[in-house]
Amino acid sequence: MASDELRPSITFKAFFYLACLLFLYLNLFIFPATPIYYEADHVKLIHESSRMAGGEVIYRDFWEFIFPGSHSLFALLILIFGTQYWLISAVILVHGMISAYLGVVISRKVISDSFVAYLPSAIYIFLGFRWFGIDAEHRMMSPIFAWLALLFLLKERTYARIALAGVACALTSYFTQQRGFLVVAAIGVFLFFEFGFKGRDWRRLIGSWAVLIAAFGLTLIAVLTPYVYPVGPAKFFEDTILFISAYSQDPYTNSWRTYFTTITKLRAAGITMLAVAVFYSVLIPLVYFATLLYIWFRKRTEDLYRTAPILLTCLVGLFLSISTTGPNVMRLYQVSIPALVALVWLIWQSNLLSPVKIKLATAALVLFGLMLGVRVQYAWDTVTLDTSSGRIVFLSRVIAERYEWLLANTQPGDQVFEVYICHVNFPLRLGNPTRMSILLNTGYSPPHHVAWAIEDLKRERPRYIIWDGAWTPEMQEMADDERLKPLYLYMTSNYRRVRSFTPYDGREREAWELLEAE
Repeated sequence: MASDELRPSITFKAFFYLACLLFLYLNLFIFPATPIYYEADHVKLIHESSRMAGGEVIYRDFWEFIFPGSHSLFALLILIFGTQYWLISAVILVHGMISAYLGVVISRKVISDSFVAYLPSAIYIFLGFRWFGIDAEHRMMSPIFAWLALLFLLKERTYARIALAGVACALTSYFTQQRGFLVVAAIGVFLFFEFGFKGRDWRRLIGSWAVLIAAFGLTLIAVLTPYVYPVGPAKFFEDTILFISAYSQDPYTNSWRTYFTTITKLRAAGITMLAVAVFYSVLIPLVYFATLLYIWFRKRTEDLYRTAPILLTCLVGLFLSISTTGPNVMRLYQVSIPALVALVWLIWQSNLLSPVKIKLATAALVLFGLMLGVRVQYAWDTVTLDTSSGRIVFLSRVIAERYEWLLANTQPGDQVFEVYICHVNFPLRLGNPTRMSILLNTGYSPPHHVAWAIEDLKRERPRYIIWDGAWTPEMQEMADDERLKPLYLYMTSNYRRVRSFTPYDGREREAWELLEAE
């Protein structure tokens, strides 16, 4: 139990969560309520969700490799509120607040029911979310259910709690398929340690494993069946499991080299972002091993009841981290709450955190985060566009450039194929004429995906294709059937380049117009 000196007041709690809310708002909306456009994968996701809301079937009418949790959530929101870009900002705000709350609750059970329990969430929100957490994709939603599974088991491991954890793991996989399986594995290892290795209660261990696996499996089958039935198990398995096994081996997009190349790329983003990136990149691999070593060497003086919560927290975080494909800092940040809890727990064990230091550290993080948010509100290079999905603020004129051009040269309902990833479609309500929302000139896009896109383009003949001109020199070195070369040959035979946009993010975006449209 925490002393009165360390126990936070209602005022402190209200201030903390209000500061989190204000920070998220400042980074997601320009006052009073205009959403900020962040050109990320979630724009592709919400476009695909709008296709579902319009009656199309995922895995049949358009290709996708993740499980359908995030698509289903956005499709439901679109059916309720319409095709509005602010839905992305709203979802990010909500999952940010939920993550902050769960981080505090987990910390109260693992570290101490005191001021220190707010420190991991303060680090997560105010020292990372601005750069790595503004994402409405599955990757930021699935951890919420993983933290729920962890939370269910921190106090005790009854059959009922294990079953609830299994359900939460299934919902984790409903959004990001591999993560739920990994959390189940982490929990299984912990149960072996507690009931088998330490307790020698093998019957209890087998029963706990059975309950965990049954709850996980039955729940996952229940939530996936409505999506598997229309396309068949073979098609579903091919797109969501077999593709993952191949995609994860692609050295250009998913390999351990991304751990280092991401930090190299972030050097141009400024010293603050680079420092935060290094913090999370170094923290994630090391803190779990440091904590597990501490637990091991203190095992004779610490009983199992006291070490069980931090051990379970470390195992869940470790399994999620080491099995992350393409472990760049963004993906490591997404599952970093257990690492932050472990970090603060280690410091707490050293008795270095006095009440004054805890309050000062939390206040400093809040102040730093709010200063970043205020800076966003006064960004000096913004562009505001009135689109068919509502008014949107772009923080960069360079990013806004092709949206402005398409706004002037298309109408809602027109079809445009943006090859590398369909960013422009949802905000401008432009249709995607193909079943592919992303094609890359790497092993990510197998030959049959390229063939599907060409087949659809021949049938629909959209007026515009947005191409990455950085790929054009690569095309000259490729065989006619290699990677995106067949698509390039089709495009250059039937389209002409009409506009080149200012390069950014390593891409040289170009607009190509159908020759018949001249």
